[in-house]
Amino acid sequence: MELYIRLQAQTIAAAFALGVAAVLVYELLRALRVTWRRRGVTHLTDLVYVLVVGWAFLRFALSIGQGELRLYVLPCAALGAFFSWRVLAPIFRPIWRFWLDVAAQMGRWLWQPVRIFLIFCKKVWDLAEKAIAFLKKYSKIKIYRKKGAQARDKEAP
Repeated sequence: MELYIRLQAQTIAAAFALGVAAVLVYELLRALRVTWRRRGVTHLTDLVYVLVVGWAFLRFALSIGQGELRLYVLPCAALGAFFSWRVLAPIFRPIWRFWLDVAAQMGRWLWQPVRIFLIFCKKVWDLAEKAIAFLKKYSKIKIYRKKGAQARDKEAP
């Protein structure tokens, strides 16, 4: 088995980049957690993070390491994560926050027509219920009047 220095350098660089990407994904999901301080959101973002990063590390180990996890990959990924956490995360936090606010505002704007349509549907439903109740009462009155008119006609002769 030969050791290729160039392949090892590429693996180290890829592991470093994977660590950087893992922290940036964490910071992106952190922006969601900070915005909506709910337990369900925290659990959901943690689950998404574990699944995404776990899948990325598994895929990385299977493709770059030919199915073997090299021992120098984990410290390189940890170094990339530490670098990203100390240097890149403070730069990207305001960017994530800005785009999260933009997405939330866009969601509110896109929800307005849906909300108006739902209000319209509720009013139509209420009017339909009132119309159905009126028609039921009206038909009962008509039936009672017919029965009453037939009973008078039978008594008359």
